[in-house]
Amino acid sequence: MISPMIGYKVKKNWIKDRNLFILKGRWVSFSLIMCVMMLSFVACHEDQAEEESSPGREEVRVAVVLPLEDEMAGHWKHCLEWAMQNIETAQRGIVGGIRIELEWYDENELDIERLFNELSVREDVDAVIGPFYSEHTWVAARQCAKYNKTLFTISSSAEMVRSFAEGGFLWVLTETDIAQCEVLLSKAMTYGAKRVALLAKEDVYGQTFIDWFAFQAKEFGLEVAGIVSYTDATVGDGFRQCADYDADFMICVPSSVENLQDMVATRKGIPGLVSRQLYSDVAFSATVLDRLGKDAEGLEGIAMSPDPVSGFQVSYEVKFGDQPVLGEAHMYDALCLIAYAAFKMQIEGTDDMNEALCSLVDGRGMNMGSWMAEDMRLVFKAIAKGDTPDIDGATGSLEFDSKVYTNVLHSVYANWIVYDGKFLILDYNTSDGGKRVEETLAGWNWKVMQMQEIDQDQIAPVYPEMHEKWALLVAASTGWENYRHQADVLEIYRLLKRQGYRDDHIVMIMEDDIADNVKNPEPGVIKVRPDGENLYSGMEIDYRLSDLSPVDIEAILAGKRDERLPEVIAASEYDNIFVFWSGHGEYGEMLWGKNDAVKEYDMRKILESLSENGNYRKMLWMVETCYAGSVARASEGIPGVMFICNSQDLF
Repeated sequence: MISPMIGYKVKKNWIKDRNLFILKGRWVSFSLIMCVMMLSFVACHEDQAEEESSPGREEVRVAVVLPLEDEMAGHWKHCLEWAMQNIETAQRGIVGGIRIELEWYDENELDIERLFNELSVREDVDAVIGPFYSEHTWVAARQCAKYNKTLFTISSSAEMVRSFAEGGFLWVLTETDIAQCEVLLSKAMTYGAKRVALLAKEDVYGQTFIDWFAFQAKEFGLEVAGIVSYTDATVGDGFRQCADYDADFMICVPSSVENLQDMVATRKGIPGLVSRQLYSDVAFSATVLDRLGKDAEGLEGIAMSPDPVSGFQVSYEVKFGDQPVLGEAHMYDALCLIAYAAFKMQIEGTDDMNEALCSLVDGRGMNMGSWMAEDMRLVFKAIAKGDTPDIDGATGSLEFDSKVYTNVLHSVYANWIVYDGKFLILDYNTSDGGKRVEETLAGWNWKVMQMQEIDQDQIAPVYPEMHEKWALLVAASTGWENYRHQADVLEIYRLLKRQGYRDDHIVMIMEDDIADNVKNPEPGVIKVRPDGENLYSGMEIDYRLSDLSPVDIEAILAGKRDERLPEVIAASEYDNIFVFWSGHGEYGEMLWGKNDAVKEYDMRKILESLSENGNYRKMLWMVETCYAGSVARASEGIPGVMFICNSQDLF
């Protein structure tokens, strides 16, 4: 028999108070504040609750099969132990009741088929939570189906649901991955994507995305640039093939953390990558942060999330000093549902866990609140009286299809991004626009965390009298699809001319492949508005982008004129320089065409050299690229330099 790992202590870490509660809508603010207040109250009474635990409680044994590698073990274990504490606290004063006992199994270290052969026939195991990965869940479901063993999971491929929906034993606390695919495409469209590509593995998890991607993209009005499938041995080749489509967005679906590592490693080897990437939920784990380290910075994607209105995210951070990651709130809800069902069976004298669960999730009586101990106490009392309360959890409404019960009807998805070694939530979404969740807390936290701290006591620098004004304008991309970059540079040129800049004090760099492009319906014309003026008329471009490299930027700004670089910025310590840069960006770099980039450390070197040699009085950069702030921060501490960016470190 495979031995379980039982017993695990997690040290409680507390974080300092933060401005978390200025939200949109007073009712949301109040509920979240009350959540944290109740959390503090319950924490003060945990020891007392344990002392008052009735020795007559009926044991309910739950096997937990999850990846226990790296940082994830601590996340899973302290989350479920928190649920157990609240379940115990909620039953204070109740005669009888249940007591949860957990058995832990590492799904990455064990033979899943053998493990579930044993678990499914064990009469002392009332339910199973896990596995985490779709491929493992498929194997587990096959075994549990034979003995009607209750199985809770967040893994939800469309094929698995089709195969086991009628079994009555499978409880998936998310919508199928059809919904996740839809939300990923919706997010790409929100960012302005026109062409999208998919990279997914040929397995149970990836197949849902492969089957539905083209159909859903068409429904959104998006052009499908291509669909690439990969195996564990061909992740890198698949990523490169997908990148070659030059889509606006690549939807990347790693089936494991190892797949993600290969994708990120391959991405680093493609300078000038045009396509932005959005990653599916497997990338949203503490293991990813642990293994990828700095390489995880800037990764963005979609993942199943707690409902922000429930307050689970805030309470978790206050209690553990860390963020909940993929599946924690769902596993918390799973354990609560198992506890409710076991208690219902005890009250009614029945022995079918799945039937008890069906009856519970069908409940449309009074809503008893959510996931906290005081809410749960009301649910236990209602069950004891024979009522059918409407049950919510950390993930929101625990409403299942009333015919097959396999999946919850609505899931919340978080749009996340990795910043400074942590996952930040940008906003929340659902698969149906009518149930979209407001950003509320996420939006506020994001703004607070991104505000630059300004030293109000610093002494303002003293500048000499200004003599001349110079400008460098760069359109750092090529191709018809990047029309806007050259158009924006030409528009800025017109603006500078109206402000008195002389032509011999403006250096312009662009590929000049738009005005006479075969795709241009108006040859020789470039506009920023359909009814606008022709910005290209009478324009003289100093350098084509392809004739220069990023190292030439320093020479031009430093006034180092030669035969190859006749037009430069010949500024002195009495002159101001304005730089406008429009193009693409990756984390830590501003791209130069498709094969090169100005990196953060390059920018630092350029600015330090210009400052030391007195090549400017003041210098203002306006950068219009993705991840612009990740390069702009190179200017910190260099006097007289300011950056204005259209995006911060992350997008």
